[in-house]
Amino acid sequence: MERRLKVFVYEEGEVPIVHDGPCKDIYTTEGRFIHEMEHGNSGFRTSDPRRAALYFMPFSVAWMVKYLYKPLSYNLAPLTDFVSDYVRLVSTKHPFWNRTRGADHFMLSCHDWVRTYRI
Repeated sequence: MERRLKVFVYEEGEVPIVHDGPCKDIYTTEGRFIHEMEHGNSGFRTSDPRRAALYFMPFSVAWMVKYLYKPLSYNLAPLTDFVSDYVRLVSTKHPFWNRTRGADHFMLSCHDWVRTYRI
């Protein structure tokens, strides 16, 4: 499977929200997955986006909530704006989003905040 399934990881974005995630709390799966895709020895990652079957957007929803959401404000606009801006960035810089309108792109979220994102 590692020979056939290839994942391209976008390099756009900055820490702490992109390319990082929690590794010592209940959302550890999110952080560990991002870390393994970014720094691990996975045979799944490719640096050639033309070889990829999937495209990973390595932003952390847990860190978006931590750094962008104001507790008890119920204002999700900063989170949805971040996702929209990230998609706009990769879709204008790279042709891969536009081939399938993002159907072969994914992000990882280990909690219910992700349900608020509709692109």
